[in-house]
Amino acid sequence: MGKIASFINSLKLSKNEGAADEIERDSGDDYAVEKKGTSFYVISIIVSILGAIFIWLFAVSTGTSEKLFAIQPELRGIDDFIGAAEHSGFTVVVEKDATVSFGLVGRDKVIKTVTNGDIAVYAELGGLIAEVNKLPNDSEQTVTAEIIIEAPLYFSIEDVSKKEITIKLVPINKVTE
Repeated sequence: MGKIASFINSLKLSKNEGAADEIERDSGDDYAVEKKGTSFYVISIIVSILGAIFIWLFAVSTGTSEKLFAIQPELRGIDDFIGAAEHSGFTVVVEKDATVSFGLVGRDKVIKTVTNGDIAVYAELGGLIAEVNKLPNDSEQTVTAEIIIEAPLYFSIEDVSKKEITIKLVPINKVTE
């Protein structure tokens, strides 16, 4: 009971005493708050470091690998291109082996599930029609189209064997001779 009585007396004294005593008590209380804040700060640093180590270990354990593909490019707009070439007096001859080989790099667990159907490999020929219409049809001509490879997100494409496809335009009068 003695401790409770002394506590109550200290409260009564603090009400009756001047501002100087209150400042002292506040500075003592501030010290206690700083001490609690410091331990919280140290604990938060330790938790942050452990979290960073965990994330790093996870990133290192999920390795990447490369899967090789060889795909024949789709020739988009080939019918319109052939029609324009014939209208200009040419016969179209496309490369026999236009297969594009490349590596697809990604996470080990996901790359195993990627198939040829998940990747689009094509050359857009529609943009070459205007060029074909301007070519003289008295000699053999060649035009090239860029090969575009579209892979699923989060994969990178490396070691592409062929970046363009060559299309030969032979004059119709030379074919019939």
